[in-house]
Amino acid sequence: MRFKTIIILAVYFFILTPKASSTQNIEVDFYGYVSFSPFFDSRQVVTARQGLVLLYPLNEDLDPSGNDLNGVSGFNFPVIDSRLGLNVGSYEFLGARTTGRFEVDFLGTGGSYFNMLRLRHAFIMLEWEKASLLAGQFWHPMFVIQCYPNSVSFAGGVPFHALNRAPQIRLTYNEGGLGLSAIVLTHSDFASLGPSGPSGTYLSNSGLPETLIQVVYSGGNALIGGTAGYQILRPRTVTAEGYSTNEKMGSLQANIFSTLSFSPLTLKLQANYGQNNSHLVMMGGYGETTQLDPEKGIYGYTGIHALSVWTDLETNGTPFRAGLFAGYSRNLGSEEAITGEVWARASDIARMYRVSPRVIYAPGQVSFGAELVYDIAAYGEPDNRFRFTETKNVSNIRALICMKYSF
Repeated sequence: MRFKTIIILAVYFFILTPKASSTQNIEVDFYGYVSFSPFFDSRQVVTARQGLVLLYPLNEDLDPSGNDLNGVSGFNFPVIDSRLGLNVGSYEFLGARTTGRFEVDFLGTGGSYFNMLRLRHAFIMLEWEKASLLAGQFWHPMFVIQCYPNSVSFAGGVPFHALNRAPQIRLTYNEGGLGLSAIVLTHSDFASLGPSGPSGTYLSNSGLPETLIQVVYSGGNALIGGTAGYQILRPRTVTAEGYSTNEKMGSLQANIFSTLSFSPLTLKLQANYGQNNSHLVMMGGYGETTQLDPEKGIYGYTGIHALSVWTDLETNGTPFRAGLFAGYSRNLGSEEAITGEVWARASDIARMYRVSPRVIYAPGQVSFGAELVYDIAAYGEPDNRFRFTETKNVSNIRALICMKYSF
């Protein structure tokens, strides 16, 4: 309630209160939508936010009679992804057109905080003729706003596609159809896993921000690009034995992507690779290698690498559209044996598949969508390098519809 009061007062102060010292007209634009997204799952699944963020089916858990305890269907009627945003623009500063954005929804920042306001975006954008500067919270560069799945289900293709928003500084230079961006960022509610659970302190304690570059070229009906970045975590500052440790975990992440638009269809393609993808809500993570100092309990770290590829195809007609998403993700294992603790997502899954057809009817501000999501996860017992010899497929079918009023 306190947070809601702050937001209301802020909107009143910055928008409704007259600015005697300002001689420029400020454009204010509210936007958002109200969403209703009922769904049904054929078995128990790993999800987040009242089931809206679908990850993968749970492994079998057999009782003494051989019955699968996770072979239980489920459903929900969530509305918490409904959102409200505010764009403020047309202010000149340092020769640049300056805009701002503030956006919230009701998913909260964790499993026990749903139905509470959550900050999605809050940033300032300065735009010159060929350059722009973004400062604030926005999409992580691995979430490419020009190339992501246009699924009916919430979270657009996760865990095959990255999902992350982060406080950042992003400088972009454009020349013709070529754009080059350099980004430094920290972790907020989308953070790496670690000894204390998901936390941004592992990155901040390293003393260095996550750093990325991105190149995008667009011309005619085609867009192509790539992203590469590196992050350094300091998972522990103190060992279990009470000694100081400065061991760090460095990891590379990269993607390549393309969007091809034709008169009848739009085709999107993307491949992602990471040595610790846990902060991107994707397969992978890291763990402790052989002890460097057994007396003090100091470990080194190594990443659990993962690769994902996906494609999304959608018709461009109106008011009806049809689409198909297909994704594949694979656990590539670690370079060194992991002998201590492990912090990873889907560490007992060798590979995952998803096929998801959809139809959308959008004649105006009200839209209807229906989607069928078929997931397969190949579960197994990994060795100490997280390689698999035998696996068993577990599948789930999610059927969902979505009714949305946008404004």
